[in-house]
Amino acid sequence: MTAPEAAGPAVPAAVPGDTPAPATAGSLRRNAIGVPGMIFMVVAATAPLTALSSNISLSLGFGTGPSTVLLLVLVGVVLAVFAAGYVVLSRYVTSAGAYQAFVEFGLGRRAGAATAFVATLAYTIAAAGMVAATGYFAALTWTALTGAEVPWWAFAAVALVITYGLGVRGVEIAQHVTTGISVLQFAIIAALAVAVLVRNPDGWAVPALSPTAAFGPGLAMTLVFCLLCFGGFEATAAYGEEARAPRRSIAVATYAALGILVVVFAFGTWTLAAAFDDVRAVAAEDPGALVVTAADRYLGAWSGPVLSGLVTISFLAAAVAFHNLASRYLFALGRSGLLPRALATVHHRHDTPFVGCRTQAVVAVLLLVPFAIAGADPIVNLFPALSGITSLALVAMMAGCCASLVVAALRRRVTESRWVTVLAPAAAGTVLVAVLVLIVGHYTEVTGSDALVVALMPLSLLVVAAYGVGAATLRGKDES
Repeated sequence: MTAPEAAGPAVPAAVPGDTPAPATAGSLRRNAIGVPGMIFMVVAATAPLTALSSNISLSLGFGTGPSTVLLLVLVGVVLAVFAAGYVVLSRYVTSAGAYQAFVEFGLGRRAGAATAFVATLAYTIAAAGMVAATGYFAALTWTALTGAEVPWWAFAAVALVITYGLGVRGVEIAQHVTTGISVLQFAIIAALAVAVLVRNPDGWAVPALSPTAAFGPGLAMTLVFCLLCFGGFEATAAYGEEARAPRRSIAVATYAALGILVVVFAFGTWTLAAAFDDVRAVAAEDPGALVVTAADRYLGAWSGPVLSGLVTISFLAAAVAFHNLASRYLFALGRSGLLPRALATVHHRHDTPFVGCRTQAVVAVLLLVPFAIAGADPIVNLFPALSGITSLALVAMMAGCCASLVVAALRRRVTESRWVTVLAPAAAGTVLVAVLVLIVGHYTEVTGSDALVVALMPLSLLVVAAYGVGAATLRGKDES
């Protein structure tokens, strides 16, 4: 039973339980974003330059070392298999809350509601974390350029205003901003790769594709960090209501974004491994400085401030991407009646979920103000909690999508081949569940913190998931 693409301003009818709210609610702007914009919203959420400076550097130092390159490629293959089913689901359901709709399609309204609240929490705190990181690195860049010290929260406040403004203005503008920032990141990574190739060609002989090293010590950590590098995967389907020719656009953008990211991450990681005689030792000494150290050595001292500035704006692009995802989930939850209907109100001129944008911005302020008052370091004190929650949420939601499609196929609700409806999602789901177990089993390594409060933070995902199940149950009783 294939649902037709909605024509005109109506909300797509294919989303179970995602009915339009009356009067105050509206529809997101149709035809606001094309394939290139969707691709770069995914790329922006992953923030390639910052991932190389964090997740990848940690893997090079404490994971499988240079063989991280091979595992990145293998993770890309797993995600390509996952995408086969993901694209099938996008043909049947279109919603601003993509994972919610995908899970609901096969597993029912309660599972979909639980997914929606988990996604909303994960993306909301991720957006706040990216705003904080933007402020942190902006302050470092400002000090490097001027010698003057400005508190990180001042720059974070500016970043939040920009993020909110772009969210209200809509993806028509945000996609151009994130595209420009992504291209700049690609440029500096490519420049570093060329410099390493010219000045140290023998360095590329490192065993980056060695299966023996890849499946040795550090495998669990590296798999988790590699998967986190693709954290913005949902963005293509989340913009389905606003996309031009959504079914085709989602499919093309999903595979294109995945291909681009695999190439960028594998090539960038190999570049860092080739830049040093012993990259494991250099990365283990100071993972956060690995990219800057490589740039200083091969591009010159001028690259330091430039790289710092690019890291700042890459975090800003990620903040915009996660802010947009969170606001669209709030919009979908308001429209379905699981949260106040006011959240489904769209801007009178831009047709954007501006109430969701406003709510997300307020939550970001509530999260960040205590850190600013306490004088805490947003990277050391805030990011450990965020990395753990987002990794658990993303992997769990993707596994839920796989289970949903398999169930839908067994109930004969989809008509595509057995490969894309059963075998591919079953294989990808099995791997994702294994990674989920690895995250739980190596949670201290993933977060980089052994603090009790950080260890307990994932319980918030269970709380909001349970709330979602309860809200969907009560709503079902009200409708019966």
